[in-house]
Amino acid sequence: MPKIHRLVIAREARNMRRPDLARALRRLSAERKPALGTAPSGVLRWEDGREPEKETQKLLAELFDIDPCLVDTHPWPLWLEFDPLQQYTDFPWTPRGALDALRDSVGSDMHRRSFLFSSTALTASLFSWLTADPAAAGEITSGRRIGEAAVTHIERKVRMLRRTDDEDGGGTLIRETAAANEMVADLLDNRSYSLDHGRRLYAAAADLERMRAWALFDVHGSCNDRIFKSALQSAHSAGDLGLGAHILTFWAAAAYNCDRPAEAESMASAALSTVRGKAAPRVEALVYARRARARSHLGDARCWSDLDFAERHLHRAEQDKDASEPEWAYWMNLAEFQGSRASTQLAMGRPRDAEDTFAAAARAFDGGAVRTHALYLVRQADAQWRQGHYEESCGTAHQALDLTDQISSQRTTGPLQDLVATMDSHPSLGAVKDLRERVATVC
Repeated sequence: MPKIHRLVIAREARNMRRPDLARALRRLSAERKPALGTAPSGVLRWEDGREPEKETQKLLAELFDIDPCLVDTHPWPLWLEFDPLQQYTDFPWTPRGALDALRDSVGSDMHRRSFLFSSTALTASLFSWLTADPAAAGEITSGRRIGEAAVTHIERKVRMLRRTDDEDGGGTLIRETAAANEMVADLLDNRSYSLDHGRRLYAAAADLERMRAWALFDVHGSCNDRIFKSALQSAHSAGDLGLGAHILTFWAAAAYNCDRPAEAESMASAALSTVRGKAAPRVEALVYARRARARSHLGDARCWSDLDFAERHLHRAEQDKDASEPEWAYWMNLAEFQGSRASTQLAMGRPRDAEDTFAAAARAFDGGAVRTHALYLVRQADAQWRQGHYEESCGTAHQALDLTDQISSQRTTGPLQDLVATMDSHPSLGAVKDLRERVATVC
């Protein structure tokens, strides 16, 4: 997966779209003179690799609160690594520290302004969601005390965003989760609430941060340690060890996909030490499966025993339908487990086994997890190609493209492009030519 440009990271850290950044530059240049006619297309060109003029770079530095002198001492875009919002801050593991980490993560200056007077922070869907429940809206937008109606409504929003991620990918979630968490952080900072409601608000903040970090990985292929750590601190303040382990498994997945498998294995092992023998079987299953994936990236044969443990725990969870388990664990089902096993087999050099297991995973998908289904189809096509099943590989890749057309996730496009690149050894094959043309159009 191609690496995200540093300018994209700086822009996304401020929840800015390209038009937002272009407008901000035009306003700042009008004050400094001469005024620039920066357009969103100009921002896009910079993010695609073109270097801005020095004066424009200095305006960008000023806009991002970076010392403009660094523009003269460091080449474009390396000076952007000094962006204060990219620095890793070590906040204490207390509710106050979790809240400071959350505010730092969403890039808000909430100690100087209240969410109630910041309508620009509300996306259209967040605003409509807020006003859909008058009782919750009344608690959130007026008074001092946050009650059950508001907390329940926020938790419902979190559940809805989880399903959006499953069905549409991360593209629609980056701004939605940031806006929702800006509101939650403001409530935690400026309102009163019971101990139970406070814990539930921190839990909501933790899962929103996890989703935002995962969405950034899904769209840009970056592992944002800062946001994942913020999520972990909020889970700690919620007193929810299982949720903390859940966050660690997603952090691990982003890490091993960004060439950091040793760190990923440590994260998954830490998550397992937290929940082993204490959590619902489905939770243990997902943690074991994630550690298996991390270990497969290291070539560690212990991944097979992790998969066996995951399968046993998942079988227990499926047998006991009445068992109590957290709502967020729903995604670890048979299709997800089979996909994890197949991905492990592929990483460990067993493409024949992987092809059969990916096929089993495809049969088990229920139609909801579109992004994951598409990703596993790409990996199945890879397994087929490695065995010399060229026509079948191209056909499976086309199935993945059919699903990719439906979602805003970019996570499948990189592997598809990589797969097509490996097909250069058979450029004259008609199926390869057709696939290459379609991938070039879609990706």
